[in-house]
Order: sequence, then C-alpha cells, then structure tokens
Amino acid sequence: MTRFSIFSVLDYYDDDSRTIPALYEQLLDQIVVAEQLGFDAYWIGEHHGYLNSHHALVCPNPAVVLAAAAQRTRRIGLNTAIANLSLRHPLQIAEDYALVDLLSQGRLGLGIGRGSYNHEYMAFGQSRQESQGRFEESWQIIQQLWRGETVTFHGHYYHLDQARIAVLPVQKPLPRYWFSAVREESFITRGRAAQPVICLPHLTADSLQTLARLAGTHRHQYLAAGGDADQYELPLIFFSFVAPTHAEAQQQARDALQRYLVQQHHGAADHLDQILQQLTARDQLWFGTPDDLIQLIERYQAHMDTRHFVFWLDFGGMKSELVHQSMRLLAQEVIPHFR
Repeated sequence: MTRFSIFSVLDYYDDDSRTIPALYEQLLDQIVVAEQLGFDAYWIGEHHGYLNSHHALVCPNPAVVLAAAAQRTRRIGLNTAIANLSLRHPLQIAEDYALVDLLSQGRLGLGIGRGSYNHEYMAFGQSRQESQGRFEESWQIIQQLWRGETVTFHGHYYHLDQARIAVLPVQKPLPRYWFSAVREESFITRGRAAQPVICLPHLTADSLQTLARLAGTHRHQYLAAGGDADQYELPLIFFSFVAPTHAEAQQQARDALQRYLVQQHHGAADHLDQILQQLTARDQLWFGTPDDLIQLIERYQAHMDTRHFVFWLDFGGMKSELVHQSMRLLAQEVIPHFR
C-alpha cells in the first residue's frame, strides 16, 4: 500500500511575523492535524545555526520535538529527515531517539545522514571531510547500543568503554530507518547492503527518468542482497501545495518557494525563473489541484516502485491556514484515490 506523509525543516525568517515559539506551536498543531487526517508520518529535519543573517532552519534536535509530538498523538509515525549522525556523540543520539521510540510506543522512523552545510561542521569543530567517517562509526555504535549490548568501541573518532544505555527502543531489533541518498553512489552502496534510502528528487535527479534509474538500481541491489521485499519503500520528498484551482496553487506556492530558495541557496535570486522552470519540467514541483497531484503520483508510480510520497508543505513562511488547506485537500481528494 502506498504511504503518504508530511515534511518540514522549520525554516525561519527574521522579517516574518511568526516568532520561533509560534513556529513550533504551528508545527505541533500540524502533526496533530496530520494524524487526524490519516497521514502516515510526519518528518522533521535537523539543522544548526543560521544559514545567513536573516534565515535559519530552527530544529537543532528533532528528538525533542518528536517527543513532544508523541504526547499529542497516538498513531502517526514520528520521523526524521534527516538526523545528522556526524555532529553529536552517538551515545547521546542513541539515548535521545530510543526515548522518542519509547514515549511514542514504537512510532519512531529515523532518516539518517551526515548533513551538508559547512557552517554546521565548523560550529561543532569538525570538517566536511570527517563527516563520512564519523557517520559510519556513529551508526555502528548506535545499532549496538539499541540492541542492548555493552559496547566497547575504539575508532578514529569515537571511543567507548563498556557503554550501555538504560532506555531501549520499543521496536525490535531496531527502529525503522532510512539512509539519505543524494548521489548515485549512495543508491548503489546502500542497495548492496540491503539498506533503505530516502530521497529529495530536486537535489538528486535532473529528470524523472534519471530518478527512476537510480531507484531501480537501488531496488535491484536491495533485493539481491536479501532485503525484505514487503518492507521495501523509497520515500520521496516534494515541494507541494494544493489549492482548488491550478492558478491559485501556482501563485501562492511559487511566491513562498522563491523566498525559501533565495535565502537557502546563494545566488538563487539571479536565476529564480530558470530554477522554477527546471523543477517544473522535471515534475519536481507539486503545485496544483487535487487532480494535478493525482496525475503526478500516478506518473511516478508508472516509472518506479516507491510506495511512499512525502509532501513538503510548510516552506518559505507559508501561512498556517494554507498548509492546512493543502493537508485537507490531499487527505480528502488525493489520497483516497490510492487507497
């Protein structure tokens, strides 16, 4: 069965009327509404510090937010996209997310990666060159701790002697997880290890055909390596906005996306029209009516076995009522078409 979820990075603008406390209240409210509307999960990204003097992604520890959401909900999956395993000590990460799984009674889903922003590495006294090694050591340690093992580990970056955590995840042997995949190498490597991946197509592929090839390669390698065919899925995250008319969706979503891109990507302001045209041509901007969204989902389903679509609705300071409008239209007019 196809799964449908929501995603947010909590992007904050210092010229916005929303304060950071208000932004968090809106996020928690969206998670509650998403559960009421029948979405499968809500995904949150981890970021640190300011991207520039006016803009920040303001969720430094998704585990804290997901723990709060766990107390307001009963069914919806509480996921990360992604939790950065390179920056903090793996013992802390293991404990934080084990507690989320406990408080949510087994609803944690962990999308994991190593980040991409230099200012985050610098803030933690690290470098991008270290991130892959730190990630791999961290993930090895976290898995052992989550299985309840007493861990002695001496790697290049981390050292533990007789470490054991008291709070273990509810899900056995491990909470559900996905590796972030951006480059072709990641799809191949993770597939060969029978490891699931999550993807943002606008960062990964220059066309639907390219993404279908990457997804097909991963799935083939994943199954050949003994991966569970029934559990297989490839969550894809898309900028999305749904409105009663196509014109309304395009106008409101593009204004918000332009604001996000200008602050998020240096130099984007000089090429906004070109960027939006490229993303539209690649079917990576999901702005339209419910029928438009149905057609886009069917187009992707015709090209690849993904089984999980994630809607990025809250970006560029999008008004909360418009986020809720998209959620309702998706839940009432799009998702039933696939159930």
